[in-house]
Amino acid sequence: EIRTLEGLEKYEGFYRAEGLSDKEEGTCEIVENGIIYKVDYVGGQKTGFFLDQKYNRLAVSRLAKGRHVLDAFTHTGSFGLNAAKGGAASVVSVDISADALAVAKENAKKNGLDGKITYLRADVFDYLDACLAAGRRDFDLIILDPPAFTKSRDTLKNAIRGYKEINEKAMRLLPRGGYLATCSCSHFMTETYFRQMLHNAAEGAGVSLKQIEARAQSPDHPILWNVPETYYLKFYIFQIV
Repeated sequence: EIRTLEGLEKYEGFYRAEGLSDKEEGTCEIVENGIIYKVDYVGGQKTGFFLDQKYNRLAVSRLAKGRHVLDAFTHTGSFGLNAAKGGAASVVSVDISADALAVAKENAKKNGLDGKITYLRADVFDYLDACLAAGRRDFDLIILDPPAFTKSRDTLKNAIRGYKEINEKAMRLLPRGGYLATCSCSHFMTETYFRQMLHNAAEGAGVSLKQIEARAQSPDHPILWNVPETYYLKFYIFQIV
């Protein structure tokens, strides 16, 4: 569409550096934080991998040792893989996309971590409801990395309700002393809105939050103070107290 708007001839294909070859057209392998990933940069979401979460994944890895981890909205498995590599006792990774889960399972196998991670195809909202209905309290680290619930101001109110719902459910599911890593990748969901939503979610869940870390996107996604849209990723780690 952009090429049409610019009056350019339509083109579909790849420009490759000399000597670069992929086993499959449209995929490649990368290494991040010592973990190997298959990246589908054609069929995957956006470029197939979200590099802006690199150091947030490391933060989760440092926290995961010995813990039972729920990686919600796992996509191709990155947070769950970092948790497993960090020594998690167990990891359950949930996503609605069968294609994303297939890549996640392949990534786990590439890294010898497939025995530590259980992959489930489910709607995260429904999965959290099922865990609460069953009275489960076995997760002591929950990671919420949802897609952007809003891409415009018009849908912000609905997005805030969605963020509050999943965060409140996760807070209810965690025991005292458990950890919640939660984020939003929409710049319309400003830091002020996000913090207020988390406050309301904690109030609804009847818990108090102790902030462990407040983070943003990786440094290679710079924040320009005169361009507010460049500050889009809010990432918090809390302990339930």
